[in-house]
Amino acid sequence: MEEKSSRLRCPFCREAWPIVGGIPEFVEEFPYWGEIPAEQMREVNRAAETRPWKAVLLDSADPKVRRAAEMITALGRANWHLLANLPPESRVLDLGAGTGTNSHALAMHYREVVAVEPVRERVEFMRRRFTQEGLSNIKILRSSLWKLPFPPESFDLVAMNGVLEWVAESVAGDPGEVQERALRKAASVLKPGGCLYLGIENRYCAGYFIGYPDPHSGVPFVTVLPRFLANWYSRRKGLAGGYRNYLYSSRGYRKLLRRAGFSRVEVYLALPSYNNPRFLIPIDGDAYSYYARSFQSGRPGRLRKAIREFLLRLKLLKYVEYSFAILAYK
Repeated sequence: MEEKSSRLRCPFCREAWPIVGGIPEFVEEFPYWGEIPAEQMREVNRAAETRPWKAVLLDSADPKVRRAAEMITALGRANWHLLANLPPESRVLDLGAGTGTNSHALAMHYREVVAVEPVRERVEFMRRRFTQEGLSNIKILRSSLWKLPFPPESFDLVAMNGVLEWVAESVAGDPGEVQERALRKAASVLKPGGCLYLGIENRYCAGYFIGYPDPHSGVPFVTVLPRFLANWYSRRKGLAGGYRNYLYSSRGYRKLLRRAGFSRVEVYLALPSYNNPRFLIPIDGDAYSYYARSFQSGRPGRLRKAIREFLLRLKLLKYVEYSFAILAYK
């Protein structure tokens, strides 16, 4: 790529893309999505021009901003990287980087991080954040998973934290097939032996069986229903496009990743969630039994305690936890 004035030009295909605020833009319009509502996010960005980004979040008078601040500032969200055991000179691609928490954390351990995010307001927030933190080894691109301007086998690690379940929202076709294509796209920019990280929910989380709404579509029961019923039920509940935010069981993720070309898959339970992973426990083996008996939170009622103990004895409880941290190797 050649950078000329305010445009980035490919010397081979001669296509050009604008550079806005020092950041190349490979997508044009893209709908806003974020932990903070759009207008409040713009206010945060304006304030962070003259004040520390972290103080802008933590001192905000808006409770929605303060609630989001906990996750946006939590660098421990990327502790999963220790499981990959990659050398410091590794090159990392953070797909759907959001407000930059994972990119920030990973840049403190690896030589270079490329943060890819299509939402303009979040890109602008990352620019302020990384500049203030002096993280010169992070490059930001305003782009999406479907428009990756990298040659094959460019990265040692690709991170997709809370991304895979959204990729079929704006792409036509069977959601499962779209997700497989997205994973193949990620695999194409990984070096041989490179690692893909997925942070994502469990299709069979216990709460979904008793009516907790799917955190993506907002519709209850769709994750645990057969796909064709979930699609019909979602349309009945007002989702014109039906159910497209497919989640899977641990076995389902393994099958999907192997179909996408990954040779080895390691599944960890991310507890209490992949966005707040205080514990990362391999789903294979008996480590979870020790965790469940030693770190039970709260005081569940008798019925819930009895069900929990029953599932634990059958070694099924781990399969209904909330979310996974998954490492897949090319």
